[in-house]
Amino acid sequence: MPAESRFEIIDQGVGKVKENLRGILTATVPFVLSRRKETGGFGATPRLPATIQDTYHALHVLDLARRHGVADSKGHDPATDVQLRSYLDRCRRSLSVGAATTFQMLWCCRTAGLKLEADAVESRVIAGMRTADCLEDWYYWARIPAEVLGRKPTILAEEHRLAAILGRAWRGVDEAWMHMYLQRLFRNSLPQTAPKLIAWFRASQNGDGGFGFFPGTTSFVENCHYGLRALKALGAEPADPEKARRFVTACRTVSGGFGRGLRAAPFLDTTWHAVAALDLLN
Repeated sequence: MPAESRFEIIDQGVGKVKENLRGILTATVPFVLSRRKETGGFGATPRLPATIQDTYHALHVLDLARRHGVADSKGHDPATDVQLRSYLDRCRRSLSVGAATTFQMLWCCRTAGLKLEADAVESRVIAGMRTADCLEDWYYWARIPAEVLGRKPTILAEEHRLAAILGRAWRGVDEAWMHMYLQRLFRNSLPQTAPKLIAWFRASQNGDGGFGFFPGTTSFVENCHYGLRALKALGAEPADPEKARRFVTACRTVSGGFGRGLRAAPFLDTTWHAVAALDLLN
C-alpha cells in the first residue's frame, strides 16, 4: 500500500475518534449542567449543595467540551458567569482548606477571571509546603504556582521534606504519577528509568482495558486517567489503547455522566476522569 494511502487511513481513524469524543461530550454536557446550583457552583448530585471539588471537575469537563467544539458548552463562559464568580469569591474568602481543595479553588478562580494576588498565593504555598508530610499535599501545593500562577515552585529549606516524600514507594498509578510530576518539576528527572516506568504503567492495564491501582487490581476510570497521563508524559501508549477506550466508554451511563466503573453511579469527578482519559487516547 502506498505511504499516502496509509496516512489517509490513519487520518480518517483519528478523525473518527475525535468525532466520537465530540459526540460523547455532547451527551455529557447536559449531565454536568444538571448539577449546576442557584449559588453558581456545581454539586455531586441534583440535590446536594455545591462544592469546590465538584465545581472544579464540572468546569474542566465544560472546558474540554468547548475545545472540542460542543455547541451546548459554548454558552457557559466562566469569565462572564456572574453567579459562578460570586460563588467562588465567597468560597475563597471564607474557606480554610487543605492543599487539594486550595488548588482546585484557585484554578476555578483563575478560570473565572477572578484576580489573584500572586505573591500572597505563593506565600500560602510555601507555608503549606513547610508542614506538608504526604505526597498528595506536596503534589497539589506544587501545582498552584506551576498551573495557576505560571511560576516554578520555590521550596527553599523544605528540600529535605520533599526528599523524604519522594523516597517513599508509591502504592498506585495515582501516586506514581504524582512522583513523576514532582520529580520532573523540582529535579528535572524521573523517579525510575523511563522504560521501567512505561513497563509498570502498561502492566497496570487489565484485560478489560481499564487500569488498576497497580498490576492485577480492579479497573477504575480515575486509574485510567492517571495511567494514560503518565504514559503520555513518557511519550508512550498503553499496551492496548483501543481496549482502554472501550473500557472508559463502557462506564458511561444513560444520564451522559460516567461512573467509576462498569454499572457504577455517575458523578462529576468520575466524569472528568473519564473524558480526560478519552481525550488522552485521541
